[in-house]
Amino acid sequence: MTVGEMLTRNANKFPTKKAVVSEETSIDFKTLYERVNRLANGLLKKGLKKGDRIGVLIHNCHQFIEIYYGAAKTGGIFCPYNNHLKQWELKDIIDYSTPRFLFVDKDFVETINNLKPELKSVESFICLQKTDGAYWEDYEGLIAQSDAAEPGIRILEDDVQSIIFTAGTTGRPKGAMRTHRHLMSDAFASAIDLQVGYDEKVLITFPMYHVACEDNIVRHSLLSNTIYTKKEGGFNPPEVLEYISKERISRIQLVPTMIHSLIQVPDVSKYDLSSLKLILYAGSSMPVELLKKALTIFPCGFAQLYGQTESGPFTTVLRPEDHIQDGTEKSVARLASSGKPALNYEVRIVDDNDVDVPMGEVGELIVRSEAMMIGYWQMPEETEKKLKNGWLHTGDLAKFDEDGYVYIVERKGDMIISGGVNIYPREIEEVLYRHPAVSEASVIGLPDEHWGEIVKAVIVLKPGAKATEDEIKDFCGKNLAGFKKPKSVDFWKELPKSPQGKILKKDIRKQYRK
Repeated sequence: MTVGEMLTRNANKFPTKKAVVSEETSIDFKTLYERVNRLANGLLKKGLKKGDRIGVLIHNCHQFIEIYYGAAKTGGIFCPYNNHLKQWELKDIIDYSTPRFLFVDKDFVETINNLKPELKSVESFICLQKTDGAYWEDYEGLIAQSDAAEPGIRILEDDVQSIIFTAGTTGRPKGAMRTHRHLMSDAFASAIDLQVGYDEKVLITFPMYHVACEDNIVRHSLLSNTIYTKKEGGFNPPEVLEYISKERISRIQLVPTMIHSLIQVPDVSKYDLSSLKLILYAGSSMPVELLKKALTIFPCGFAQLYGQTESGPFTTVLRPEDHIQDGTEKSVARLASSGKPALNYEVRIVDDNDVDVPMGEVGELIVRSEAMMIGYWQMPEETEKKLKNGWLHTGDLAKFDEDGYVYIVERKGDMIISGGVNIYPREIEEVLYRHPAVSEASVIGLPDEHWGEIVKAVIVLKPGAKATEDEIKDFCGKNLAGFKKPKSVDFWKELPKSPQGKILKKDIRKQYRK
């Protein structure tokens, strides 16, 4: 089965069932199917060929899903762009992916107008709303004037469906090529492992250009579920809780900072969250103390997902039944783990020579599955490094416990080497989150002439809370070996975060390089 065939099946089996609900409209599967076919046929009439890139610069909306399926039906390659990029960052990523067609929300028209003379590959500029400019085409006009019949393009499982761009937290974004086979493997495995039902209502609040959105679209289309989208940015916890209550949402995926925001809402119990079955969390490590609080507050299951853009975001999973607060010391300790390999993944932890390390020892996590990317777009050398010997090298340091649970220790690049000793920031951050005054924390290494690197903690305090540097250092000293204790502590009003809510250590480091 290919991605486009799922939509056809859903329209035939559940024509009147809601497929997508956005802040603007609600669309059933039959309507979605017809609109997608019209869009696909319109693009083919304009000369789209199999393998052409389709650039997308829009907000979270139902059109995002329509364009995604339009690519799936035509053989075009869906390329969603981070809509938070600055003008020249955007130019770089468009030049890299060379789309012939570019779909744009009116909020970004001015940016594209400024860039247009430089965008040599783009032949058709299509705006979701009516806008001025002779070269802009109207999205709804393109759909209205096209045929609703099946496009008739032969799509193969090994055709590339999308190029999803890495976040660029370790360098310039790279485009991970994902095939229909990759996406369907990911969908089947995650649907089984997460026990997804046929009548789920799934809320997407994170930016849809992120790999997690594609994961949700395909997984829940497989089970003919309804996807609810909210415009990205400005995460409003009371508004999200009210929306869950009103729309009877059953599943939502969040990053730890979003969960942290939700548990700060006064009197969460006043919201009717009885429909909520599962909170998925991913994107960055979840402090155990934060997770324990969330488990106490929210009356639903929790599941942690680990993965990367390159692996597909569903690589390991800590299932709901592993989220135990009152159990044996071993079972409670698993709250710090990333779970076990997904149904379709092999996982190893190796040394620098790709030799497996003993259980309990730290090494690099490498993974293998038909669900991983086939490579980076136009980057053969980077692809060879990432997919060395057929195994995807994550760059994450991890260890196994005796029962096969994976514990992500740190990114290789985030590990601190002080006096020749390896120090893992996450271990220190876990301790910091146990301090009653600490709201958020990030630990980095700073250059030091004597030690090579020293430990620096950057902290955001809870509203109204107070703490001194010495108090924080003493607290760490009571809970950590002396060499792990921060040499200095700074207090910030907020920590820099990506649009997905991930704390950006690289931006914190930049502040100390100035």
